[in-house]
Amino acid sequence: MDVAAQPEPAVPSLPIRPAALLLALVVDACPAQQGVSQQALDEARLALRQQLDAEALGAAYSAMASVTTAPEISAATYRIRDDSAAEPTMRLYKLPLMRPIARQGQNWTPYVHGNLGLMRYGTKLGIVGEDVDVRWTAYGGTLGLGARRPLGHWTGLVQAGIGIVHIENHARYRGVVGQTLLAPLLKGLLFDWRANATKLSLTLGADYQRAFEPWQLEVRTRISTAHVDTFSSSSDFIDFDATGTVATLRSDASRAIAIRIAGRPTRVHLSLGATAHLGQSRDALGFDRFVEAGGGFELDIGQASTVVESLKFGVLAIYGPDVVGWSLSMGLGF
Repeated sequence: MDVAAQPEPAVPSLPIRPAALLLALVVDACPAQQGVSQQALDEARLALRQQLDAEALGAAYSAMASVTTAPEISAATYRIRDDSAAEPTMRLYKLPLMRPIARQGQNWTPYVHGNLGLMRYGTKLGIVGEDVDVRWTAYGGTLGLGARRPLGHWTGLVQAGIGIVHIENHARYRGVVGQTLLAPLLKGLLFDWRANATKLSLTLGADYQRAFEPWQLEVRTRISTAHVDTFSSSSDFIDFDATGTVATLRSDASRAIAIRIAGRPTRVHLSLGATAHLGQSRDALGFDRFVEAGGGFELDIGQASTVVESLKFGVLAIYGPDVVGWSLSMGLGF
């Protein structure tokens, strides 16, 4: 995205002139009392359907469905800044799980991984002078296999997964025109629909670890591609098939401190990171890149667990050209 350009709106604007929309629907000076002709409604829906950019809408829905692929447990809030009064907000909750299925060694160490995620994206739109509260919700899970291989200070990683995601939209109309005219016009085209989709994902990454006493440095890089394809929908118009790619870079510096929490050895962490959505539809969610900064602490629980060696908790601030927010995260060390 050109830095000098104005940011794109976070959600698609209504691609038909409101005056023409109303003329196509209104059969009386008081539509709330007389209702809408079914023929006029069908003609208006057909005209609107022909003007909608199905590819752009599909890219946005696919991005919503695949946004839960980050490799840490977290609860995050993103406030999209699109120079409007709509104040779009995305809230993301995710729970990745990973367990090695072989002993670590010099060769590839395989593991099984899973991911549960919930996304809520809400905004307020002004259509023909009335407010419409719109919310998209996506939730689902993935399951897959991966492998890691250490090479000196570096560790290579590859993993693949398959999952199912449910995504739906609900609109709340706050005016007479919206409730009587816009609701039947836009149902199943822009608002008030649900769909199920498969998600195929592939991730490549590399981790770098090195000690600079008393600090321990860890850098993690990932590039993840997810393909989302609907297999059922409440509307024949909601049928999307798109691929999105995300690149991430995370650095974490930690050191042991004298304070013990719950009697466990404790380390303090300072974290920096950057995320970039790639491809033609990289700004489908209203933003395409952001940085993160924050910190946290880590508890050593290796003596109490044969699988998990440590628990890490963190708080990060999120900032980008078109987005601000924050996240709470938790990581498991194996």
